[in-house]
Amino acid sequence: MAKKIVIVGGSYSGVKAGKTLHKLFKHDDHVEITLIDKNNFHTLMTELHEVAGHRTEPESVQINLQKIFAGRKVNVVRDIIKEFDFSKNQLKSDNETYSYDYLIMGAGNEPNFFGVEGAEENSFTLWSFEDAVLLRNHIEDMFAQASTEKDPAKRKQLLTFAVCGGGFTGVEMVGEIGEAKKHLSRKYNINEKEVTIYNIEAMNRILNMLKNDAQVAKVEKRYKKLGIQLLKNSPVVKVGPDSVTLKDGTEIPTKTLIWTTGIKNKSNLSELGFDLGRGGRIVVNESLQPLKDGKATRNVFVIGDSASYEDETGPLPQIVEAAEQTGHTAAMNVAALIKGESLHKHKQNYHGFMVSIGSQYAVAETGFNSSGWLAVLIKHLVNIYYQIGVAGIRQVWNYLRHEFFHVKNRRSVFGGLFSSSSKNIWKLPLRLWLGYMWLVEGMVKIGEGWLESPKVVDTINAIAGYAPAGGDGGTGATAAAGAAAEAVTAATGAAGGAGSIVGDVGNATTEATNQLHPFFQWAVDHEPAGFGDAIMNAPKWMVNMVNSIIKPIEVPFQTMMVVGEIVIGLCLIFGLFTFLASLVSVGMGIGIAFTGMADASMIWYIVCAIALMEGAGRALGLDYYVIPAIKRWWSKLGFVKKSYLYFDEFEEK
Repeated sequence: MAKKIVIVGGSYSGVKAGKTLHKLFKHDDHVEITLIDKNNFHTLMTELHEVAGHRTEPESVQINLQKIFAGRKVNVVRDIIKEFDFSKNQLKSDNETYSYDYLIMGAGNEPNFFGVEGAEENSFTLWSFEDAVLLRNHIEDMFAQASTEKDPAKRKQLLTFAVCGGGFTGVEMVGEIGEAKKHLSRKYNINEKEVTIYNIEAMNRILNMLKNDAQVAKVEKRYKKLGIQLLKNSPVVKVGPDSVTLKDGTEIPTKTLIWTTGIKNKSNLSELGFDLGRGGRIVVNESLQPLKDGKATRNVFVIGDSASYEDETGPLPQIVEAAEQTGHTAAMNVAALIKGESLHKHKQNYHGFMVSIGSQYAVAETGFNSSGWLAVLIKHLVNIYYQIGVAGIRQVWNYLRHEFFHVKNRRSVFGGLFSSSSKNIWKLPLRLWLGYMWLVEGMVKIGEGWLESPKVVDTINAIAGYAPAGGDGGTGATAAAGAAAEAVTAATGAAGGAGSIVGDVGNATTEATNQLHPFFQWAVDHEPAGFGDAIMNAPKWMVNMVNSIIKPIEVPFQTMMVVGEIVIGLCLIFGLFTFLASLVSVGMGIGIAFTGMADASMIWYIVCAIALMEGAGRALGLDYYVIPAIKRWWSKLGFVKKSYLYFDEFEEK
């Protein structure tokens, strides 16, 4: 009978446990792995402030669990577990009962209000996707209401935002509001100076996870630049629907208090009968097995923020790296139990901490201290490193689009440098022109006899001043140099089309080109402006390669080149596989330039092709129909889903 492993929770720790178990048992048919979560997506908890603060769109913090585990030995189930029966090894929801042999619990935490009057009823939290969306809408609604409010006191109340808590979540959230107020004020015609933002901290220092006081001082300096007022040593004692009261009696009128003071274990997990630590977390041993009256439950493991664990390095922190490490340890220990091996001891090993204050400033302690744009880049790199491990290149592309390419109001570390999406319809004339010129290139070469007799090698040798029988031009015999010069003259005189220098074609070529269709004949007779000297001389390695590799297959190579130019031209004209055609255009343009057979107009071929790479084929082109269909077909292939070798389509255009 197969061993059943159940993971409760698709959090950072749960996903890591599932990934590790798949690697350990992917070829073992005697093991079944099930992951249960109330959502069908994994939430990037560390990025929730970006959604709440209007920097990124809500979908930016979601990674579909089915896609994470596609093609893997993990069955994803969407359900809410209501009852744990450890005596029968069963989990129960409203509609289903799940049996298990080994259970990994990573269901996460919930906000801790510490008994403060009115805090739970009247404050916003930032501990779930739903929280972030609710807060996002509420913040904008406050600006919208204030824009029509005539009463100064009510208007001030609407435009006052307070974040209670000076930990990572609170600091990042208040930083986002500090940036968001700029574009929201413009949107609703509000004077930015009317907006008041507080960060309220009960202790005398924010960001206690940071060791360096200078780093904290930089955060406080950034607060001042964003117009954020920091209130330290100011515990909140009461939260009402319209105000916040501090311990010293100060009352702050506001309809927006965001509570980020700490978290505790979910109440249903704290009531399971296990020994509890701080915040109702379940006390675990060094193998992450939960303790009950000091004794371990052998086939159950508790991971992530649900676990209370401490070793010589200190207590388990509530950070992503700690969650992942616990998920890995629990998975390894389940495997050890199945295989009859010794259990692993959990070891804490963290690489530092980072906190952002808006989109363009951060501080980081990652083996060395950094701040500003460098720390922001480090934070992005860490996020990319995590996400590529979770969902590969597909998720990294999603992240880049959300953080850089589709970001609004210039709210990225590079401002709006990469965020403006071009309107592809304006690329249509450029695409048609470049396609037409490549098509003419190919058709002219047919008329010149490229499909019938050698043309390329002698022309390149002549332009380079190279005589195969006599060595390099300029050092060989006078006769060789004269022959080379004559060949250059012949080649240059015969050149036509869009700037490529072709070989000696003579009367036969002229006669052939006069037989072209009038549509192409016009291009042959009208050379573009700028036709002239070669853009560069062929380097010696190129001449040697031409003579040693291309010479034996010269006519087939010419045929392939001509066909390639015609195919590129047609693809660009009809907007089919435009990215690929543009990419090949760049490659061919560079290659032709290195042979010495192109004048300065070839630069335009290359530059235009680069400009056409992003979506140009969808403007009155076949790519509008073909590419989405190919992407849908491709993304359904088993090995593609398993390897994440596809991109999500955020929108169909």
